[in-house]
Amino acid sequence: MAGRYDFMRRLREFFVLLLVWMAVMYGLSMLGMTHTFTAQTYRNLHITRGLFGSLNFLLFYTAVRLVFPQFLESRNWVRLLLGVVLLICSASAVKYFVASHFFREDMLQMGYREGVKLYKTFGQYLRSDGWSNALVLCAAFAYVLFFAWLEEDKRRKQLALQKQDSELAILKMQLNAHFLMNSLNSIYSLALVKSPQVVDAAHTLSQILEYMTEQPPVAGYRTRLSDELRYLEDFIAMQRLRTGCPDCVQLHVSGNPETHEIAPLMLVPFVENAFKHGVANRPAQPVQIKVACNERGMDFSVHNFKTRKRKDQTGGIGLMNVRKRLELVYPGQYELTIHETEDEYSSNLQINWDNGLAMHSGGR
Repeated sequence: MAGRYDFMRRLREFFVLLLVWMAVMYGLSMLGMTHTFTAQTYRNLHITRGLFGSLNFLLFYTAVRLVFPQFLESRNWVRLLLGVVLLICSASAVKYFVASHFFREDMLQMGYREGVKLYKTFGQYLRSDGWSNALVLCAAFAYVLFFAWLEEDKRRKQLALQKQDSELAILKMQLNAHFLMNSLNSIYSLALVKSPQVVDAAHTLSQILEYMTEQPPVAGYRTRLSDELRYLEDFIAMQRLRTGCPDCVQLHVSGNPETHEIAPLMLVPFVENAFKHGVANRPAQPVQIKVACNERGMDFSVHNFKTRKRKDQTGGIGLMNVRKRLELVYPGQYELTIHETEDEYSSNLQINWDNGLAMHSGGR
């Protein structure tokens, strides 16, 4: 089946190229004619451009499918030279045979010298026809190089996408590992004090992990913003269980997240950073999270009051990774601003669904 499909594809390609070739041959000849069309004019046109143009096309197609592709694969100049010489001689021999047997006076008659008709010998025809054969082979080589360049460009783009997806997978793995470590530490802390909330925390963590593992590491993949916000709410719920302070985190959502999409796992690192480096157990100084979305884009901000006590030694991994992910999945479409004072820390991420925004980033 595959062989038959390939044969049909090649056959279609052959006839399409032949049609284009003949259209160019006839078109250029007719545009260049300045005298009145006669029966002899049409005869010469059909012989030189129709019949012998078709023979030139066979030379072109043979070079396109056999000689030049083999050269691009092997870079063997000796084989290329031998192939070109063989093609030129073979093409001239076929054309001379057709001319001498069917169109001798039209193609080979050179005129009169001392009252005697002179005709081109094969050697003379080979020399005069060599220039047209060389032009045909140059066109064939240009054709092969052009499509080889297109194929190479396609391959480079595919490799770039694979590299991008691999980088994204590594960043996601690092982010997941960091988040999992912090979550397990939180559940362990609840277990140490024999809190009944351990069961709820474990269930919430399972939902979070299920969502995380469902997201493919593909730069072009998008999930619904509403699903990402539910994932964010699960994360906040687990933090509330850990701190025992339901009012220490405030989440405000405006707009309709059901109608928009976002690259997954993009928002949680900012919230996680607020819990790691901020005050998370004082209702008077809550972590404030705001999400606003519309047809143009999304505005996401996190504000927290800082604590002077560093909670772990892995600070910054989440935000460093999210910056890299933003460059991979939203190049030129986001603006990240981070403001930090001695007592407060805030981050703001703007993502434009369509048009690019200049990036500005700062922070720890």
